[in-house]
Amino acid sequence: MKVLLLLTVLLSGVLAITAAAVEAVKPAEAPVEPQMENQVVEVEVEAVPEAVPLEGEPQPAGEVAAPVQGRFICPSGWVGYKDGCYLFVSSGRTWNSAADYCKSLGASLPSVSNVFDYSFLQDLTMRSGQTVSWIGGFYFQTWRWLDQSPFSYSNWGTVNTVSRYQCMYVQTRAGWSNHSCGNGWPFICVKKTGNC
Repeated sequence: MKVLLLLTVLLSGVLAITAAAVEAVKPAEAPVEPQMENQVVEVEVEAVPEAVPLEGEPQPAGEVAAPVQGRFICPSGWVGYKDGCYLFVSSGRTWNSAADYCKSLGASLPSVSNVFDYSFLQDLTMRSGQTVSWIGGFYFQTWRWLDQSPFSYSNWGTVNTVSRYQCMYVQTRAGWSNHSCGNGWPFICVKKTGNC
């Protein structure tokens, strides 16, 4: 009977954690402490960061993320994904200007290593009401990522000639493409958790 009771309590804790993550509610204020038959069973509930609006410029204050139970909290205006914090910047800039802006924040235009990373960037762009955004791919003798990560994943929707179109951008309807680096488009910055 006690084993069944304990399993019920643990299952309730897991369901509470799942519900909190799905609903993106404010972080839990304290662990849940159910009491049964004069026994106290503690179920640890992980804090879930509050949802942050995607639009607008980053706030200079609060740029340091604090680790929480082995996780991290992104600065205000940034969105957490895997091991980084991502910022969608709506103001149109050239690719070089976007790269410089991200660098001034201790960030970089993002690289993409798999379909999940690309889907995240695509969704971030769509949720911000845009159809394209600069990412960190560029052509110099071959395709490369600005952060120097390996260019081992490809997701081309369209490919334009690299003699004129040497900078890469996200398309919300299809894979990425390349265009003139001088276009003034929105862009995405990423800080890895060690830099948040």
